[in-house]
This record gives sequence, structure tokens and C-alpha cells, in this order.
Amino acid sequence: MEQERLAALHEYQLRDTPPEAELRAVLRIAATVAGVASASLNLLDANRQYMLVRLGGAPIDCAREDSMCAVQFDARVFAHVPDAPQDPRYAANPWVNGDLGRVRFYASAPLITPEGHALGTLCVFDEAPHELTGEQIAHLTDLAGIVIAFFERRRQARTMGALAIAARAKQQWTDALLETVDAAVIACDVNFRVTLWNRSAREWHGRSGEGDPLPVDIAARFGLYEADGRTPVRDDELPLQVALREGVVLTGREMVIRRPVGDPVHVRVNASPLRGPENEIVGAVLAQVDVTAEHTRRSLIEEAREHLAAANTELERSNADLTNFAAAVSHDLIAPLAAVGGFLELLAFEGHEQAAGGSAEVARMRDVIDGLLADALTARSSGSASGRR
Repeated sequence: MEQERLAALHEYQLRDTPPEAELRAVLRIAATVAGVASASLNLLDANRQYMLVRLGGAPIDCAREDSMCAVQFDARVFAHVPDAPQDPRYAANPWVNGDLGRVRFYASAPLITPEGHALGTLCVFDEAPHELTGEQIAHLTDLAGIVIAFFERRRQARTMGALAIAARAKQQWTDALLETVDAAVIACDVNFRVTLWNRSAREWHGRSGEGDPLPVDIAARFGLYEADGRTPVRDDELPLQVALREGVVLTGREMVIRRPVGDPVHVRVNASPLRGPENEIVGAVLAQVDVTAEHTRRSLIEEAREHLAAANTELERSNADLTNFAAAVSHDLIAPLAAVGGFLELLAFEGHEQAAGGSAEVARMRDVIDGLLADALTARSSGSASGRR
């Protein structure tokens, strides 16, 4: 379709860059092959013909309807016109009748892309009649293929350049991100050679692991310990090693990094294998996230629980003491008070008026003691309930 052809012509961006020496060399060879002095590379869009390069004169653009190349362009075949004024298809053309030129011999090979789109022609012409042999036509057709190959190479170079720029920009963005995040990111190849070691990794480990020898004594060299902060991590249990060796994803592994300078860092580690286009393992990557604050919170909570348990134990002991006190009060105060009360009642029965007042005081004292016992029992019950909570 014409729209697809025009899109392909635009994609090659041929008019946006000056012609290169290689194209001029092709025109010189084409003119030599044809045995004439003039040749050109013509591009045809929807309305015009543009001379990209011309040998034997300055490039002249014209309307597409005035172009000799446009006469058989849609057929996408080699055009061979030994004497244009004698050919009714070309006799009235401005390039033939003197308006733009006085061409008599004309031949052109279409420039067809690998996708089948015709962009223009490789054209040879002369002001004298001339005829090509089959071999010359074949050579000119080959030269048209070389021109397309040159166009294709230039397009691919431009595409690769754009991809390289995009890749560099993406790499710069990735590098900036890895250097900014507060997480250690480390990657290695299939031989456990470090290929990535970001800022946080350097700060926590006090060094870079890039260029290190074989993976031995890693815990000692990089200060890696189990979550208890005392037991060194075995080399074969390192998350990066496990991900690389077994091809599995590890998450949530807690470790401690004893830094050369500063307090230890408690980290949570995730590791994953890196796979190539055939799903083969080509390396591994891990991320270490600082969970020191979370670890400290857990320690504080555990310490608070221990204090609460100790307080509950002390409360239970206090409750037991309170029960013992209540029993002592019952035995040591209430029993003697009951005896005194009985004695006063006997005195009152024998007519001693003062004994009645003493009995009232005994009763009041009994009420005070009962109140103290009730308060003690209530306090014990409340303490037991708090301990259960």
C-alpha cells in the first residue's frame, strides 16, 4: 500500500542527512557500467521526486507527475528506454522535451527494501540514444541492491545508536537508584564473582567485594553472622550461594553484619537466581534490608514481657502474704476480741453498767477488723485477675 511505502521512506530519513561518499561512488560505477556520464539516486514521495545524489550536474527536484522514474515506478521493474523521444510514454515528459532536460537514453533500477517497499530508483541517462546489454542491466540491478543495503545499514546504525542512548540512560537511572536506596544490593555471576556492589553494601561491609577471589571464609571477611550476632554464617548457607547453587528464591533470612566501624546491623535478606534467555542460571542477586530498629523493638517488647512476668510473680507472692496476714489477723485479733466480748457480756448480766459500753467498743473493733479482711480479699482477687491478663 502507498501509505506503508511512504512510512518506510520516512523511516529511512534519507532526506535528513547529506549524501555520503559511498553513494557518489555507486553512481560513478553505475555510470561506468552503463557507459554514460550522468546518474542519480531519486526518491519519490506522494507528490514529488527528490534527487538525493546526482552525477553530471546539480540535483533538480520536480513534481512526481513530471518524473521519468514515476512512469513505471508502480510496476517496480527495471526501466530501459533507449530513445525516449521515440517512446510515447516519455516523449512529452519535461525531462525529454526540453522543459527540464533533453534526455534521450534513460534506464532505472527500483530501490526496493527487504520488506518490499519501493523508495525510488537508481537512474542512468544521457542526451544521446543508447542501449544496455542484459549484463549491464544485471549489474545496475545489483548496484540498486547495494544502495538499499547502504540505506539499511544507516537505518540500523541510527536505531542501534538510539538504543545505545536509551540503554545508557536506563543504566544511569539504575545506577543512581542502586546508589540511593538504603538497602544493600549485591550480584554475582555463575562463578560467584561479584558484578554489583552498591553504596549501602560498601558502607555496611566496609569494603567492596568486586574482584574478590574464590568464595571462601566469606563470613570472616565480611562480618556475616546468624541472627544471634555470635554464630558465623557458613559459606554454603549464604543466601547468594544457595540461590546460585540450588536455583531457588530465598526470602526473610535474618542475619547480622558486624561492621568494621559502628554498631552491628541486623538485616533481612532476600536472594534470587538470575537466568539467561534459555532459563539457565547465569548469576544471582540479593538485597539486604536494615531491620535493626525492628529487632530493637522486638527486644524491648520481649524485655517488657519478662518484666511483666516478674511483676506478676511478685504480685502472686504479695497476694500470698496478704492471705497469710488475713489468717493471722483472724487468729491473733478476732479470737481474743471474742473472749473479751464474752467477758463483758457476763459483767453486764451481773449489773455492771460500764460493761455495756465496753461491749459496744468490742463490736466496733470487730467491724473494723472485718472491713480490713474484706479489703485484703478484694485486693487479692484484683491482683490475680491482673496477673491472668
